[in-house]
Order: sequence, then C-alpha cells, then structure tokens
Amino acid sequence: MSGGTNIVGGNTVMDQTVAVQGRITVSNSGEMRTALANALRTKPTAVSLDLSGVSYLDTSGLATLIEAVRIARNQGTRLVLSGMHDQPRYFLEITHLDRLFEIAGPEAGR
Repeated sequence: MSGGTNIVGGNTVMDQTVAVQGRITVSNSGEMRTALANALRTKPTAVSLDLSGVSYLDTSGLATLIEAVRIARNQGTRLVLSGMHDQPRYFLEITHLDRLFEIAGPEAGR
C-alpha cells in the first residue's frame, strides 16, 4: 500500500491470512478491502487478519472491517482479528464494535 502501509497475504487449503501494516486511512483502505475480498472469495474456514503492524485505523478502515465480517458470517467463514493494539484497539472499544469481531491474542482479554 502507499504511504508505508503493506498488505501480505498467505493461505493454506482451509485458512487464509492477511497481514496489514502502517496507517489504514481513506486513501488506502480500498487495498485492505481488496485483500480481504480475495481471501474471502475462496470461502475458507477462517481468515486471520493480522493487525499487529497497524498504527492507525480511521473510519474507512473500520467500515472495511465491518464489511468483511458481514461477508465472512454470511458465507460461514470465521474472521479473526489478531495483534490489535494502541489506537486501532481503542477505536474498536470506544465504538463498542469490539463486540462484533472475534479478537485473538492477549488483547482479547482487555
């Protein structure tokens, strides 16, 4: 992604992994949307979204996550967010949208 943000995809037969790094803003959230859509397209058992490298998430990034969880649930795929910290984690908490997502790792117990 532009502006120092990178998306890395990986997969196995049953699961998909998408790793995102940098700042997710209106200018680049479309790239995250595309990566998640590609991961969900094969209807895997689970998609893991690694957000450990994300330092900032704006409302367009949040909308992308909400869209992805809706698609995942409609097709029976688990969408698991991992590595959330700092501003992205706080943003989900203050909007109470952390309840909408399956969050893995030590952050889940906060």
